[in-house]
Amino acid sequence: MTFVPSTYPNLVSEPSTTQVRLFRKYDGSRTDFDVVIVGSGMGGGVLADNLADRVGEEKRILVIEAGSYLFPTHVYNLCRFPNGQLAKHFECTTFHQPSDSHMGSQHYIHEKPQLNFGGRSIFWSGLIPTIQEWELAFFPPQVRADLLASGLSTAGMHMNESKTMGTTAQRIVHRLRQSPLSGDFDIRETPRALHQPYLMPNGQLAGEYFLVPTGVFNTAELLINQRGVTSDHAHGGTPGLHLLLNHFVEDVQSVQGGGFELVVRDVLGGGLRRFQAGTVVLAGGSIESPKLLRRSSSLFNALPDSVRSLVGKGLTDHPTTDWIRTLATHVGDVPIPRNSHAKIVFYSIGRRESGDIVYPFNVEMNINHEYWHLRENDPTAPDTRIEMSGPSIVELKFSFGNFLEDDNQIYPAPAYGYVPHLSFHNLKWTSHLTGSRFPALAGWQKSDTEVWALLNDIANQIFSEFSENGTPSRPKEPEPPHREIWFGQDGRGFGNGTVHHAVGTLRMPHLASYDNATWLPSVVDSNLRVIGTDNLYVCDMSVMPFSSAANPVRTLVALALRMSDHLV
Repeated sequence: MTFVPSTYPNLVSEPSTTQVRLFRKYDGSRTDFDVVIVGSGMGGGVLADNLADRVGEEKRILVIEAGSYLFPTHVYNLCRFPNGQLAKHFECTTFHQPSDSHMGSQHYIHEKPQLNFGGRSIFWSGLIPTIQEWELAFFPPQVRADLLASGLSTAGMHMNESKTMGTTAQRIVHRLRQSPLSGDFDIRETPRALHQPYLMPNGQLAGEYFLVPTGVFNTAELLINQRGVTSDHAHGGTPGLHLLLNHFVEDVQSVQGGGFELVVRDVLGGGLRRFQAGTVVLAGGSIESPKLLRRSSSLFNALPDSVRSLVGKGLTDHPTTDWIRTLATHVGDVPIPRNSHAKIVFYSIGRRESGDIVYPFNVEMNINHEYWHLRENDPTAPDTRIEMSGPSIVELKFSFGNFLEDDNQIYPAPAYGYVPHLSFHNLKWTSHLTGSRFPALAGWQKSDTEVWALLNDIANQIFSEFSENGTPSRPKEPEPPHREIWFGQDGRGFGNGTVHHAVGTLRMPHLASYDNATWLPSVVDSNLRVIGTDNLYVCDMSVMPFSSAANPVRTLVALALRMSDHLV
């Protein structure tokens, strides 16, 4: 069947002038590779780059991407367009589907997979907070040990981690660490992942630099830098990294005697190509990778029953509340100018009380959040003008960890369809969280009202550290009659389900719950190899056995570098 690009509304597929100018696609006659990686996002892109660094002089590595190269920098670095408008332009939007349960008329599942070179890495804002040790207890022991020993810190260095947003941010963190909250939370600035090689980790200049925007770390730039601009080696049988954009992988088949054959469709011309590889890595994300594994019927049918039954199951995310805000001019005696910025995370240390985890969540704080999107910091742009006077805006939200949910499932897709039917519990319903998710996560036996009361108490403790012209800061929203209901179904509740970080559909081994040491069956092993195969691996968010309270991108980069170690 001919591939129809229109079935993927978010697929940008064209031989753009920029794409042609920057690099040549692989058009050599040889179809054999040592490693083929399907997908160029954060997992696949980092893995390909690291493998090329280490074995590129001996091994042939091919990255296959369905989409095109969009821009020579992070797309959110384009001035004068609000983030939401820019994202919508590139179909970085949400999708809904009819509900098959009592939980509402529609399921809301945020953010379609990004089918473009670099995947979602070119759309995200570069946050790389760290999964905490108490959360890693839910990962396989060897994975946990490797990530704690060096994996997470190495991932930060690999992404050119920024340590601070400046003196004001440092002073705010120092002051908050003096509060009673520091007994339960490790309070830190949230680091950014930079792709600005002329900057030191502390933000100081490392040398001469160009006065042009470079955005944040993204794998499209990473792989182009690895390949070299307009390299001619794509023609021959040379080793190293090769890139093939605008090609959709329709099938992966086992080859008698070992290895795989990939059936690949040119989405521009419609023609078929076939490639052979000793090792294949699926890196298309939590929706696309299980779809591909299911579609590869000969491979899927040969998997053990216990593996097949889990493919596509478990889709989840970390539940997050909506933002609440206050206004402030000081935290303690530290002034907070309106033109300053801080992004701070209160990491739960996972303290237990009577066996239960007291705070199974992080608290995220933005101060003057518009400065986070630095491309919007343009006082002359009418749609993105920033107010430069008055008190600063302080915002809070709570982000919980979460176990996989087997009731959520990706069913087989129609041939070459966009998204298959999903059975999905919407996490905005507090009753579902309090009745199922929070007990498994932390042992909580709290009613909806008790959960809101706890979150409101923490929010009050944090806001009480701030003041507005000498008056203690208090939440400014919601408006009456719900002013006293800061968080709650009638005020500010949980957000709409899978927000940004869908995980778990091709899981690695994981615990049954916070107090159950039983390791449950999985699709991949601790090396991310698909069980029942010799050299088929997965390197994307779908392998996560647990959705951490923090953005999991650093964890994925650490797993990609760990897989590179294993493959080498």
